[in-house]
Amino acid sequence: MTASAPGYDQITLTIPDGQHLCQDRHHRNRGRLADVIVTFGQLGIPGTPRDAFWPETWGRSYPMCSPCWDTTREVVQKHRPNLVIHDTTQP
Repeated sequence: MTASAPGYDQITLTIPDGQHLCQDRHHRNRGRLADVIVTFGQLGIPGTPRDAFWPETWGRSYPMCSPCWDTTREVVQKHRPNLVIHDTTQP
């Protein structure tokens, strides 16, 4: 399934095509496979460092195992309370 690019305060989850290792260095070195691909939208407003959250991730996709995704989700939701997660991994 092809998902549209996430927008402002949005994250899209997709199923990995093939086998991808988790983006976490420790997990990758242990050969842990990703359960989801996490694509970040714009989390905040450019030019306002206090409000711009993880700008280096905007528009990028990262393979993550379930524990890494759970941790990431918790952190982002704490800082971006209006976050919308588009989960395309479920039918």
